[in-house]
Amino acid sequence: MENDSISALIYIKLKEGGQFSPLEVGMDISNINEVNEVLLVSGEWPIIIRVTCKDMVELSNFVISKLGDIKGIEKTDTVIIMDKLK
Repeated sequence: MENDSISALIYIKLKEGGQFSPLEVGMDISNINEVNEVLLVSGEWPIIIRVTCKDMVELSNFVISKLGDIKGIEKTDTVIIMDKLK
């Protein structure tokens, strides 16, 4: 993590009905500058991303505006990374 920045993991749930695949939504998300990693995983939240933003305002805007513009996302859960040990 960079000093004075905020990193977070964001769990992403897709809209039901199979209209949007995790791969397609993940590719759209991977084009956003703040995104460091896009992970396609098993379970209730098929996409987990790691983002770095300069502050909480930018993180909030990222979740509301940038992720809000991606088709297929039903809901998100954001977890702030407090420290990295390894």
